[in-house]
Amino acid sequence: MNLGKVGIIFTGGGFTGSFSVGVFEALWKAGIRPAHVQGISVGTLNAAEVVETWSAEKLKKLWLDIERARAPSVFNWKDIPINVLKKSNALFSNKGLLDIVKRIDVHKIIQSPVELQIVTCNESAGKVLTTFSSHDPQFKENPELLRSVILASASIPGILPPVTIKGEVHSDGICFCLEPMIQTGCDTIFLILNDQLTNEHGRWDERLFNMKHFLYEEVVSYKIKEFLKEYPDFELVNDDDSSSPNPFLPPIVKKIKVIGQQIRSMASSVVHGNDINFVPRRLVVVNPRTPISTLHVTGFEIGDIKAFIEQGCDQGSVILKKL
Repeated sequence: MNLGKVGIIFTGGGFTGSFSVGVFEALWKAGIRPAHVQGISVGTLNAAEVVETWSAEKLKKLWLDIERARAPSVFNWKDIPINVLKKSNALFSNKGLLDIVKRIDVHKIIQSPVELQIVTCNESAGKVLTTFSSHDPQFKENPELLRSVILASASIPGILPPVTIKGEVHSDGICFCLEPMIQTGCDTIFLILNDQLTNEHGRWDERLFNMKHFLYEEVVSYKIKEFLKEYPDFELVNDDDSSSPNPFLPPIVKKIKVIGQQIRSMASSVVHGNDINFVPRRLVVVNPRTPISTLHVTGFEIGDIKAFIEQGCDQGSVILKKL
């Protein structure tokens, strides 16, 4: 399995971000070490923990600690009536998120040879996606600025308060950015998507997020399609098993499968033939397969996070067999 230079993108989804933990655990156990890691939303917390601790076990422990502390430790529903009456810019306070971010040793991240890319939305500049790099000299001069960027990236618009960075308002970047990974020269990019859909009618907040997920999937599909058009030497790899149809299979996987069949280019393989030094370029997409109905962006029941981590590890193992 020749993966060349590896990049990993941890996407968002609140507590469903625990799926990424399991996928990373599978990659880590297989000896895969990324040179570049990108984080969006809760994925920024995952990515920061990876670069800081360089340990799958410590990342997993962080999430199991969150599970023991329960969902209100991050999203406390008692905040909502107060913030609504105050006409605040968010439903929840970010106290719980701040407690997690304060645990991060930003100095270790800045000094690490592994680059941490953080995607935010610059609301002051017209809601433009901005990618920060931990290797940017400005963070060496002001390490705490990196902590503010991490906090901003994990601040879901309307759910958690935005963060002011150098006079500009930043919040959750929502979607990943493949271009910065390409610029680093990565040969294999693992894109871990955490969203899960169910056929059940949930609470109002779950239904609201499901509608948002539908729009998000359309954006993801479009981004991957455009990426493969621009970089035809990249092969799309996903863990879709058409021989085992799953009614809960996220639509994004089905869409990506079609995209891959239409655009996948074998030109590089033909040109390089049996060259043992040839490193194929791949975009590897991993999705949850079995939804956990009680696990969603702002809530979960005890045991959900552990189960989703395990599912992620299983899916990570499946995808590795295809590489």
